[in-house]
Amino acid sequence: MHTLTNPLLVADVLHYPDETFQARLICTLESLEGPPLQHVIAFSEEVANVVPAGLEELYTQTFDLNPVATLEVGWHLWGEQYERGRFLAELRELQDSLGVGDGTNLPDHLTLLLETIAKAPSQKVTALRGQVLTALEKILKPLEEHGNPYRHLIRAAMATIQAEVFQPAATATAEGGAA
Repeated sequence: MHTLTNPLLVADVLHYPDETFQARLICTLESLEGPPLQHVIAFSEEVANVVPAGLEELYTQTFDLNPVATLEVGWHLWGEQYERGRFLAELRELQDSLGVGDGTNLPDHLTLLLETIAKAPSQKVTALRGQVLTALEKILKPLEEHGNPYRHLIRAAMATIQAEVFQPAATATAEGGAA
């Protein structure tokens, strides 16, 4: 079952589309299943004829130059308020304990949060999942309004996190534990 790897696969295609992007996209398409896969397929089809430089420009315009769609989840939840600073510090501590971090992005960057969700014990990230979903809804809205192809990858991230939310209970029930 790919449920625990889905967040990592979706994170792979949400990173900047450098020279490794096509290989990462193919790996994701070959490895995902269910609703997240359908969203990645839709993205792939929509950008199939976009040259690499065009995809890089689209990514930068979508996520780096557009604050309403930034991939920094804490910004969508708290803006520049104190609570975001506390959120970043707590994330950094959790991510350090899990070996998560790329040294270039803040701890609340969506790609790092997807990796955190994939690697952390379920009970440690229950609240985080809800926070990420709330932020993703905010990110998705302007992308939907403008028909931006990256809307499909945001939907894939949402579907992955939602699958992660329900997976632990199903596992516990199957093992005879409480749901």
